[in-house]
Amino acid sequence: MNALTKIENVAAAAVPAPSAPGRAAQATLVLVGSLVVMATAVVAPALPAIEAHFAGQPGAAYLVRLIVTLPALVIAIAAPLAGYVLDRLERWPVVFWSLVAFVVFGAAGSTADSLEVLLATRAGLGLSVAFLMAGFTSLIGDMFEPQARGAIMSRQVGANSVVALSMILMAGVFAEMDWRGAFLIYLAAAPLVLAFWLFVPNRPRLDTQAAGAMPGSEPASMSVVMAVYALALLCPLLYMILPTQSPFLIAEAYNGTPTTIALAFGASTLGVLPGSLAFGRLRQRLSPWVLFGTGFAIMGLGMLLQGIAPNLGLLVAAMVFSGVGFGLVMPNLSTTLLAAAPAHLRGRLSGGLVSSIFLGQFLSPVASQPLVDAYGYPPTFLLGGLLLCLVAVVAFVSAVAWRST
Repeated sequence: MNALTKIENVAAAAVPAPSAPGRAAQATLVLVGSLVVMATAVVAPALPAIEAHFAGQPGAAYLVRLIVTLPALVIAIAAPLAGYVLDRLERWPVVFWSLVAFVVFGAAGSTADSLEVLLATRAGLGLSVAFLMAGFTSLIGDMFEPQARGAIMSRQVGANSVVALSMILMAGVFAEMDWRGAFLIYLAAAPLVLAFWLFVPNRPRLDTQAAGAMPGSEPASMSVVMAVYALALLCPLLYMILPTQSPFLIAEAYNGTPTTIALAFGASTLGVLPGSLAFGRLRQRLSPWVLFGTGFAIMGLGMLLQGIAPNLGLLVAAMVFSGVGFGLVMPNLSTTLLAAAPAHLRGRLSGGLVSSIFLGQFLSPVASQPLVDAYGYPPTFLLGGLLLCLVAVVAFVSAVAWRST
């Protein structure tokens, strides 16, 4: 029995978990968790029109691109603070008001009359997502037994792919009419505010009682936490080479049109779904480190295939294959962290996880673009695939080490 399994069993035995929230609450939580995909690239189809609208403003070309990347940077910076607040206050109200702020700041971009105001709304969106995602992970830890968390997290990652595809397509349609319409897509989250209020129970936290009498006053398994943080940084840093560089490869090598690129990314996004749906069952049979190794290996092989793909069809198939691995890794990050996190530290440790993920997203193009400039797209994909496979090997070795422990 590995160390994480022991931690989960001790936690489950130490305190009888309250009855799990019903299906309506679970569906609401899954959809709230999937809002993270709307933080950055959902307004990307409107960027050319926004740049044209503000063309006379100094530095417009650079500032317009920050519309996509700024929320990720704010999330990475603010998530640790969000985690601290979540451990000091009741989590339900923090998540609720963060959800309200998400809708307000997201839709506020449609009323911006300058790039500075528009970027301020994007920063506000990033701040709300930092609290929302750290709070979502903390609530899952509070409300569900260890065995049920994997299923919830896998559904959330699966919903991410569906929400990402549908929201980007809808934003593209709205942006065709006017660039401001792309920001109205955030109003789609408004019904979740009411659903969260009605269906998600506002339960007192277990760790608000005397720490000496409560499970959760034990220290976190910091070696596990640090390993999860490292993998949470590496996973998006390497995987995001796919969405940040593949469009240019498709356009350059295959004369791909915007429609072709959109369809390719739709296929790769849906590739995440089978991986995330398989995670719940695999988590019951395999250790988290074996799952990490498997997911990173699949991502690595997919990226290696992208580097040598002789035609567009095989390139898209390789992108889908990488998505399957991504769908295995992402829910495993949250469930492994929650297994190692005592109740009184769930907010802070969840904030660190969110920060690591979005820091990896922000750094990915910074790290990959110099390689593209120096060597081209196929070698960059090959190097990214090799690094992912190396991470997989380290995870498999760690699985053996944890088993012996």
